[in-house]
Amino acid sequence: MQIRSAFRVRSLLWMGVAFAALAGCQRHAPSAVASTATPADAKAFSWPASLKPFGDGFPQTGDACRRLGESPAVAEYLDHTAVLVGCPGPADAAPAAALLSGGQGKVITSIDGVTVISLPPNAAL
Repeated sequence: MQIRSAFRVRSLLWMGVAFAALAGCQRHAPSAVASTATPADAKAFSWPASLKPFGDGFPQTGDACRRLGESPAVAEYLDHTAVLVGCPGPADAAPAAALLSGGQGKVITSIDGVTVISLPPNAAL
């Protein structure tokens, strides 16, 4: 009887170890993501690869707008005297409106749901 009880205890212990190991395999978002999260609209927005957006937000990390890299989609708007920035949504949506409120930016076009704005280089600081 004692052997049988010892076997059950050992089996239960192994099942507990296995359960704990499997519980550790669950996917959880890292806590760092929560502290650097962007606004919900920016997270839900899928940036078109054709615009080559880069950075973690513009003008500040976490902002919805992004700087735009060189690509055929924006080649005609590239200028050494300006910085191209894309903001999700139309020009009157909050992200673009915030950039335009200072009076320095100029809406160039809209591409695939992104408002393309030209800003003077000092606005990129």
